[in-house]
Amino acid sequence: MDNKLITRNETGAVKSLDERWALMNAAMKRLGLANRKHGGALPSKGRLIVALDLTSSRAESLRQAQKATTQMFDAIEAVGAVAVKLVYYRGDHECKAGAWHDDAEAITGAMLSLCCKAGNTQIARVLKLALAEKEKPSGVVFIGDHCEDNPEELLNLAATLGKRSIPLFVFHEVVDHDSRALDARPVFERMAKLSGGVYSEFRPDSGAVMRELLSTVAAFSAAGHEGVKQVAQPVTAPARQLQSSLLMLPAPKGK
Repeated sequence: MDNKLITRNETGAVKSLDERWALMNAAMKRLGLANRKHGGALPSKGRLIVALDLTSSRAESLRQAQKATTQMFDAIEAVGAVAVKLVYYRGDHECKAGAWHDDAEAITGAMLSLCCKAGNTQIARVLKLALAEKEKPSGVVFIGDHCEDNPEELLNLAATLGKRSIPLFVFHEVVDHDSRALDARPVFERMAKLSGGVYSEFRPDSGAVMRELLSTVAAFSAAGHEGVKQVAQPVTAPARQLQSSLLMLPAPKGK
């Protein structure tokens, strides 16, 4: 998998999409080199993969996810540290991942430059990436709506995540009239259960729900059950349900 991710040009100048991609790829490379100069691996902390379905049906909820990811870092600042790796797929074959970062500005910049492209889902590739990580992630958040992958393969991968104690948190965008999203629901629910994670639903315009879902899982990754208890109490029903479910899960190792 290509391990390059794009982010926004620091000067704020308007440039072509290709120029913006080249600038971000160079910036991420510099950040990676800077990490190695300071000893390589990030300090011990929660390590959360946030994976985004960026196929064309998700343009509206992408904007909500961009805002929510920014607000997530503010919400858990007093709880503990968490490093985030962004992963996304879009188009026919594009699936990319960034480096691990605990810098809110770097993650926010990456999120703000992303856009959607038509194509099929590549969820299996995301799960395989999580399983291939040298240092085990605290968890994987998948944000998507449809499922065109082979369900049997996804369930097998989710079960493997569970055996390795890597919970999968599926944040499923569901609209009542979207039959493809409704068809994906049982697969996503089963994937979360097999991995030892949690399934949650949201609507495309539910910015507050997305913010609270991400913040709650990030707090769990950073500080386990205590982190979930310390983060601001959720207001939305899906986030309250997620909080209750997380408190019943085994805490991440070392938390």
